[in-house]
Amino acid sequence: MTQEYEYIIVGTGPGGAPVARDLARAGKKVLMVERGPRHEKALGFPFGPRILEGGGLFCRSMEGVFIARGITVGGSSMVYNGNVYNPPNRVFEQMGLDFSQEVQEVREEIGVKTLPPHFFDHCIGGKRMLRAAEDMGIHFREQDKFIDPSKCKVGCDSCMLGCPRGAKWTTRTWVDQAVSSGAELKVSAPVEKILVEGGKAKGVMIKGGEVFRGDKVIVAAGGVGTPRILLKSGLKNVGDSFYMDPMDIVVAQAKDPGQGAWKEMSFTHAIEEFKESDHFIIGNISALAAIMTGFMAPNVMGKNITRLPYAKRGMGLFVKLGDEHQGRVFEDGRISKPLTDLDNKRMKRGVDLSKDILIKAGAAPSSIAVGRGIGGHPGGTAAMGKVVDENFMTEIENLYVCDGSVLPQSPGVPPSLTIMSMGRLFAKMLLGEVRGEDRIPQRDAAA
Repeated sequence: MTQEYEYIIVGTGPGGAPVARDLARAGKKVLMVERGPRHEKALGFPFGPRILEGGGLFCRSMEGVFIARGITVGGSSMVYNGNVYNPPNRVFEQMGLDFSQEVQEVREEIGVKTLPPHFFDHCIGGKRMLRAAEDMGIHFREQDKFIDPSKCKVGCDSCMLGCPRGAKWTTRTWVDQAVSSGAELKVSAPVEKILVEGGKAKGVMIKGGEVFRGDKVIVAAGGVGTPRILLKSGLKNVGDSFYMDPMDIVVAQAKDPGQGAWKEMSFTHAIEEFKESDHFIIGNISALAAIMTGFMAPNVMGKNITRLPYAKRGMGLFVKLGDEHQGRVFEDGRISKPLTDLDNKRMKRGVDLSKDILIKAGAAPSSIAVGRGIGGHPGGTAAMGKVVDENFMTEIENLYVCDGSVLPQSPGVPPSLTIMSMGRLFAKMLLGEVRGEDRIPQRDAAA
């Protein structure tokens, strides 16, 4: 017999997990459908890349841009660095929804911390980069983290490969809470399409033909996965306006032994003063991350392969750009992500600045290489106001979207907190606790 659910939620990452947890706690009959398995063992380096789509190597756009996506229970929260950024006010204005209350709720529930000082006592290369930037009149800011320092190992840099110690908070916590409240979880179940009958969503079909039926379907498969599913389900005007916050990673080696960023943690500090004017931020990376960049960017490997015996001297910076929404995700899985002239101009400024900081910090100029086009925050492909309305519903009744794809433009900063908080608001709306018209941003209301 086909089992019926009140809600079917496709995806267990930052968009789907909070909705599933809150609905299950309210006594609703919920099914979570996750494309990936639940990886538990061999997280971290060197086996962690298997939880990324394409093994961390083969999920690329038609232009060669690498796109990081976590395909496992917890989605991309399993492969983020755990950095916490409040959504800029323009996000609320673009969407016509103010979920700043939910932002604060999520911060308080999860617990936001900066890492204690002893995590940086051994950070020679990182401190040199911070001092170099300070001498140039540029300031690194210590990052807020979804990390429990009591569980985190000093010198570990496995956040983007699945934390092996459970120190980094991921949406698996909410998935487990949903299950403990009565929700069901189906793993290794890639959704092929939404079942539509009489203009209403009635369930999902997974690869192989198995069907799950439900009163309401919420797609939260991310900025790449969601448009693929919607297009296969017959929706139009989906998949364009794609952005993905591309990174250029500038790697180098210190001139002298013992001066690199060996056994340091990436993205603990960031330069944020250009995020509004030039739409980029700059963050630190470790020697290990510099090595891994070579596997994603062959030009980096080609330039530095002879220097592998001196890998401990590695150091680097990344430039993460809030790009213009000029890409597209196609029904057959292809992704196009060209960078505009303005994107390239802004990125060049960030890369040139990073090179100057590294040289001033003691890097050998001849060792500098740039890994280009590495992205990790796909979105815009099912934008609110275009594909979904202010209630997160598509043109198909009872078919909703709640993930990064509904954000019309890149926030310019890591979006995990934004998406989680948006999910909390959406759950309240489904439960009748909040109406969209009650959350119109103040500036819009005044206008």
